[in-house]
Amino acid sequence: MPGYSDRLSGLPDIKVFIRNPRGKYLAQDANGLFFTEDRSAAIVLNYEADEVPKQLEAIRKTHGVELAADPVPLEEIYETCDRCKELFIPFMTFFDGKRFLCADCRRVVVEKQPRASSEALTSRARDTSPGSRPGATPGEIPTV
Repeated sequence: MPGYSDRLSGLPDIKVFIRNPRGKYLAQDANGLFFTEDRSAAIVLNYEADEVPKQLEAIRKTHGVELAADPVPLEEIYETCDRCKELFIPFMTFFDGKRFLCADCRRVVVEKQPRASSEALTSRARDTSPGSRPGATPGEIPTV
């Protein structure tokens, strides 16, 4: 059902779910298309690229079924920057191990971090290496 469009558009396409008159979502599995109450299983279509209005009209004319396209909530599509709380396309966010950051907030956070000297990093790495013990010399093989 989802398709590819060569049409260039300045506006981003809207992501939509298809719902039947009972409010169930269109989904698909190995057995084909079906309707479900489980939104996480629903098919997500691009409103323009997948020609949703044309398809819904064709289904209405052919089968007499009124289906509706509901937009996917933005917070389900985009990532929220944990610092500025703005929404961003997922590939525009960075995860630093604790939080998602946009490029601007990442720059601010990185600039605020103190820079450790390479000597301090080397001695810390030596002290925390597996098998190290007080008094051991670098390169010494630990005995059991």
